[in-house]
Amino acid sequence: MFWLCHGLYYSMEIIDAHTHIFPSEIIKRRERIAAKDEGFAKIYGNPQAPMVNHEVLLNYMEREGVMSSVVCGFPFRDTGFIRLVNDYILETAAHYRTLIPLASVSIAENNCGIGEAERCLRAGARGIGEVAFYDEGLGSRELERLHEIGGLAKRFGIPLLLHMNEQVGHHYRGKMAIDFKAVSRFVESHGDLSIILAHCGGGLCFYEFMPEIRRVFARVFYDTAALPYIYSHDMYKFIEMFLSEKTLFGSDYPLLSLKRYEEGMNGLDEKVREKVLGGNALKVFGHG
Repeated sequence: MFWLCHGLYYSMEIIDAHTHIFPSEIIKRRERIAAKDEGFAKIYGNPQAPMVNHEVLLNYMEREGVMSSVVCGFPFRDTGFIRLVNDYILETAAHYRTLIPLASVSIAENNCGIGEAERCLRAGARGIGEVAFYDEGLGSRELERLHEIGGLAKRFGIPLLLHMNEQVGHHYRGKMAIDFKAVSRFVESHGDLSIILAHCGGGLCFYEFMPEIRRVFARVFYDTAALPYIYSHDMYKFIEMFLSEKTLFGSDYPLLSLKRYEEGMNGLDEKVREKVLGGNALKVFGHG
């Protein structure tokens, strides 16, 4: 197996485990949606924040040598928008089998969307996520709903992608306080569930040096979404030394593309690079 991306050659199955797409009608209504949805406004309220449909995603995949992509929507407060985007992702993935659809749910409202998530899983969704909590953070009410979602994911035997962010450092839109203790307790309560903590787990991955956390996090994985915006290149060496079996490449496209990770990925040992760029994702999502 080898890879160099834009420099020259690559010959491995690259899976981008974290991307977002939207139907054109949602993209066109961005401003009106942002006016009513605080969480959406934090991420996409800026007209310059990229939003793309499946055609743009597929062009990116062909251009940069990505074999498959895990596709997410957004946890809108409006359940109608959630259903609209879920249907779009499911229909698109049914047509383009290189796309791996996830079911979007909201845990911000009293209705946590269990019914909608189950509908999507029965229709072909291969995971749930990216579950996020941009407007109110991860409080007791949100955790209660998250436990319900976790139970559903366990029942269907599919992974859960959970948004995380680091608790120190520079500010950016959508960054909020997350109780790492609460997340750890959630993981421990769902020991048979494969959980992907996005964005390198917001740094929660560093706590795996603690034996008790390493034990509890046995089925926890991390994706690299937005890594170039958050960490130095030393993070790739940390992944190689300590998390080579647990890290999935995720670009957070269209925020970033595979090209932005090229230099760091090329610095990895070849066998580690193969795992991070696709092998570990196959363990989580299977071969389809």
